[in-house]
Formats: sequence, C-alpha cells, structure tokens
Amino acid sequence: MNLTRIFAQQGRRIFSLEDVFEVLKEQNISESYSKKILHMMGKRGDLQSLGKGLYALPAEFLSGGPLHTFEIAMKLVKKGAISHRSAMFFHNLTDQMMHSVYITVPRCEGANLSVRNQYKIQNTTFYIKRVDPENFFGSKRYFLGEASVWITDIEKTLLDGLAEPKLCGGFREVMHAFSEAVDKINANTLWGYAQKMPTVIGKRAGWVFEKMNCFPDLQVQLESLPTKTIQKLNPMGPRRGITHKRWMVMENF
Repeated sequence: MNLTRIFAQQGRRIFSLEDVFEVLKEQNISESYSKKILHMMGKRGDLQSLGKGLYALPAEFLSGGPLHTFEIAMKLVKKGAISHRSAMFFHNLTDQMMHSVYITVPRCEGANLSVRNQYKIQNTTFYIKRVDPENFFGSKRYFLGEASVWITDIEKTLLDGLAEPKLCGGFREVMHAFSEAVDKINANTLWGYAQKMPTVIGKRAGWVFEKMNCFPDLQVQLESLPTKTIQKLNPMGPRRGITHKRWMVMENF
C-alpha cells in the first residue's frame, strides 16, 4: 500500500495519526503496526513527520506550494479559526513579523479540547484560545494556495484585539490595526458582532472611532449599548487615567 499516493489522491496535504489509522484499518492493519509503518516511511522520506501526531506529504507531492503554518494550525485544532495577531497579519493590519500562530477554538465535539493551549511544531509556536460555542463567530473560509483555512474576518479581528490586546501585540498595535482597516470595515457587521460581545468591547470601539473621526452613525449605535460601570480602555493597563463619560472608559493607555 502506498499511503503517500493515497493521501495525495485524496487531496490531503497534511494528516493526523487518526487519519492514517482509518486508512490502514481498511487493510486490517493494527494501530501498533501502523505506527511502525509511519516510522519507516519517515526514515525513508516518504512523508514528513511534523510532531504532535501530524504528518505531511513530502515536498514533491505538495501541489500548490509548501505547507503554510495556518494549514498546520487547522489540522492541529481540528475546528476553529486563525485569530488575533495572526488574523491581523493575514488582513494586512500589521507589518510585525511573527513566529507564532493564534487560533480560537470552540468547545464542541470534534475540536481539540485538550487542556493544553500551546504547541511547538518545527519553528512555530501555536497558541490556542478555547471559547464556548456561542462566542465563536465571525470567521470566513479562505484559500492559501490549495489549502482551505478559516480566519476571523476584519471586524471580528479588530474587536478581538480590543478584548485581548495582549494577543495582538498590545493596545497601540490594535489602534494601528483600526487605522489600517478604516476603509475595509463593514459598519453593520461590526455592530452585529459588538452586540454579541461584552459591552465594554463596543465602548472601546466607539472611543477608537471617535478618535479617528469616522463612522458617526456606528458611534451612535455603540454609544447606545447599556452600561453603568466605567471600564479600562486598555485592559492590560493600570486602573488610572482620565474618564471618558461618553464611552464610560478610563483612558489608561
């Protein structure tokens, strides 16, 4: 049996140990012997062993170009979307080079639900943020060559940055991302997402748009979000600074 050719014909560029077991089980080959077969194939160069139970076709079988780290991420988490700083980079909202990939994963059947939130594969660190299913939204399917990946869209990426700037290079980097995205933002989409997230996220977005002097109608909508408490503008910063009453945020950056 030529596993490499089978996976290539199936269009699988990257596959898991479970995928291999499934194929070899049809040939009445046990899991223990399957592992020996994989070990031998790796030594011969018939496949690439990526670690963490992941394998890839050898370079000469990878039609459409070499493996992308986002492609590896999708197989690692099974379900989810590239997010935060990695999504910012994909959408050209930051020019900071990265050696890490951020992924948001819903806590649902079929997803990687391990308690582990960090993996190192080759020279890339993969950071996983797990969320309840109702908080997993705002992602789209994109193609990187022949690889299909899910990535949070611009509006969700920006709001995620306001929620957790530490996963996006810091608050000032998030503000820079907003300035880069101003001509790409769909106000209706962002408003819809803001209503699904904690109110403070919408208030922070309103503050940013006011500073940028844009989206006046969206500002009115965001201002209408109900809140009675003053929250930090930058969740990473200290709780001190001038209070902005319109947005009920403390300018602490």
